[in-house]
Amino acid sequence: MKKLSALLLTLLLVLGMTACSGNNSGTEGKSADLTKVMSDMKAVLENKEMMDLGEENLMQNYGIDPETVKQFAVYIDSTGLKGDEIILLEGKDEEATKTIKEMIDARYQQKENTMKSYQPEEYAMLQECKVQQNGNYVSLIVSPQHEELEKIYTDSFK
Repeated sequence: MKKLSALLLTLLLVLGMTACSGNNSGTEGKSADLTKVMSDMKAVLENKEMMDLGEENLMQNYGIDPETVKQFAVYIDSTGLKGDEIILLEGKDEEATKTIKEMIDARYQQKENTMKSYQPEEYAMLQECKVQQNGNYVSLIVSPQHEELEKIYTDSFK
């Protein structure tokens, strides 16, 4: 009986550690084509007044050196009236990803500070959004449709 109890306890511990390892998004160790992900997001976005940003905008807008990025897709509101912004990045390595996450965290903070004073409705929406890191992938999805867009993002990892 003691052996059976010990075996069950060991099995539960192993299963518990397996369930808790990695992150809660299920994307650890998986990859995604961020250009395709963004295309899928654009297909459902209600805000049609958005524009893509290119590699030259990574340093200018986010302080991110393009040399540290493996792939990316950025789509922002072009009117300046809404807080909608989708940033999807994959760092070249763990160190680059750490720096990228810090820069995107700073961008989130900047948006928060601006919207809190000048765009209270957009600020409320921003509070529901967050910067996420999954392995070498970093994302910030700010949109009234953030839940739907986050699902597209998470489901794209294979």
